[in-house]
Amino acid sequence: MGQTHTVEQGEFLSSIALDYGFSDFHTIYDHPQNADFKRNRPDPNVIYPGDQLYIPDKADKQESAATDQIHKFQIKSSKLLLKIRLKDVEDNPMGNEPFTLIVGNLRKKGTTDGGGLLQQEIPADAREGELRLDKAHLKWNLRIGYLDPVDSHGNDPAIITGIQARLNNLGFLCGPADGVLGARTKSALEAFQKKFGLGVSGTPNTTTRSKLADLHGC
Repeated sequence: MGQTHTVEQGEFLSSIALDYGFSDFHTIYDHPQNADFKRNRPDPNVIYPGDQLYIPDKADKQESAATDQIHKFQIKSSKLLLKIRLKDVEDNPMGNEPFTLIVGNLRKKGTTDGGGLLQQEIPADAREGELRLDKAHLKWNLRIGYLDPVDSHGNDPAIITGIQARLNNLGFLCGPADGVLGARTKSALEAFQKKFGLGVSGTPNTTTRSKLADLHGC
């Protein structure tokens, strides 16, 4: 019969799918009964606390195999693609920068590309991580799955946290993403609007939210 799942803060489609025993989140995302959800959340990587998803029942799968023999079956495991673009305080890409990424049992050393982009597959159930820039002696704690959308109206706290997270990530520091449109967040919005010629108001209007999402990549 299936069931309904209400999205909580910190959840994302891959983690929800794994919790219900599905290796691929598209089994849920592409289900006909989630058509409205899919239309409202065209980017499956950014979903909203309070969203409701239909979770279908798992279907049994049968495989033919000879009797009186030992057989090995490999379960397909899904991965997430973590993408981070690094820039310095002057907004220049930090290209060819050595890094160490730690996510769960994964410890990956690599180098950003010429545009400062880091791309790495990580486990689908990853929630936290750590990124170190070895030469620059910088370190960030990563929270995976905590980016809220900015594509709704009003001052809903979850919308404000989405705005605050993007401002912080883009270098317009506004403090913790607490969902409060306070003085520090308004100041960061004003700085962002001034830099990109959006009309300085300190409010998260539609044009500002759209620009934030575009520059952030989601």
